[in-house]
Amino acid sequence: MQHLRAIAAHANYLKRVRACLAEEVACACHKPYTDCDFGKWWYAEVFPHKANFSVEAQALINTIDRTHKEFHEASQKITELSALGKNAEAKLFETELMQHSNRLIQAILQLDGSDFSS
Repeated sequence: MQHLRAIAAHANYLKRVRACLAEEVACACHKPYTDCDFGKWWYAEVFPHKANFSVEAQALINTIDRTHKEFHEASQKITELSALGKNAEAKLFETELMQHSNRLIQAILQLDGSDFSS
C-alpha cells in the first residue's frame, strides 16, 4: 500500500463514521486502530521498520502513529455515544475526528515518497 492508498483507506473509514452521524444511526464501523485497513498496513509495513528511515521521516512516522490513535479514540467515542442513542453528543466529536483526520493526512503527505516506502 502506497501513501495515497493509505490516505484512501483512511478516508473511506472516515466517510463511514460521518455517514452514521449524518443519518443519526448507531455507528458500528469503529475498529481498533490496528484493525482498520490503514492500521493493518501501517503496523505491518511501516511502523515496525521506522528505524530504517531518516530522522525526519521517523518524526513524521511518530506523528502519524499518535494522530492515527487519537483519530480512533474519537471514533470510539462516537461509536459508544451513538450506540446509546446519544446522537447529538456523538456529533460533538465530529470536529475532533475531522481535526485528527486532517493532521493525519497532512503528516502522511509530508513524507517523501522514497522515505514512505519501506
